[in-house]
Amino acid sequence: MLLTKSSFDNTHNQEFTIQFDSQTSVIAHLIEIKSINSQVVKTGQNEPFSLVFEIPGDCVYEQNTFQIHNKELGGFALFLVPIGADEKGVRYEAVFT
Repeated sequence: MLLTKSSFDNTHNQEFTIQFDSQTSVIAHLIEIKSINSQVVKTGQNEPFSLVFEIPGDCVYEQNTFQIHNKELGGFALFLVPIGADEKGVRYEAVFT
């Protein structure tokens, strides 16, 4: 499945299930979809962008490729990197270049 920025247009604030390991799946919310300023995108190339997911709690998983599921997009794998935590939870970012 080719994921583009427009693939996520209708998923802002939706629930995504992240399978962190064989026994741990967590409900995350997609809290940010943003374009990445880079050089001009050539014809036929996809626009670079990033996604930020937030999960409740304070358990931080190391960066890795995890299985993700969303009711609209179905299942796919994403490389997620923990980028911060606060009283709301832990945030993870996926970057598409």
